[in-house]
Amino acid sequence: MIYWLNGAYGVGKTTVANRLLPLLRNAHLFDPELVGNGIRDNYPEALFCETYEEYPIWLETNYRLLKDLHARHDGDIVVPMTLLREGSYTAILERLLRDGVPVRYIFLDGDAETLQHRMVDLGREEPDSWCVGHIPVCLAAQAADTHAVHISTVNRTPEDIAREIAALP
Repeated sequence: MIYWLNGAYGVGKTTVANRLLPLLRNAHLFDPELVGNGIRDNYPEALFCETYEEYPIWLETNYRLLKDLHARHDGDIVVPMTLLREGSYTAILERLLRDGVPVRYIFLDGDAETLQHRMVDLGREEPDSWCVGHIPVCLAAQAADTHAVHISTVNRTPEDIAREIAALP
């Protein structure tokens, strides 16, 4: 099974993913951000995009890597990565599902106050950072997403959220 954890920057995707790994069968953490870094780092600055989702090669590469990993790895795969665009769901997750790859698509829901606290108050981001500035965009994507199982992260521990995800049917 592939578990894709979507959500706003700062919602706790990676923290929840790390708590989820020991609750699953032979689980592996797959990080699409590393793919994005490799792509962006090999493009000239004039071709940089604001998010990895804007690189068609990022979408295609993650789809292919996840399909291959699913075929070759005897265990679950956990993917913590923000997707803000409907087309990204279609280009990666919907294609995997059409190919018969089992996917649990989970949106970790937050609110502006919680996200601001986790990023700024805990010292992970500056108040004027790109991630903090994109809280409204992330919350709009959260509200618009109709494909995912939505799980609230507000006033919950990563352990509780991971247990809820592991118990999904």
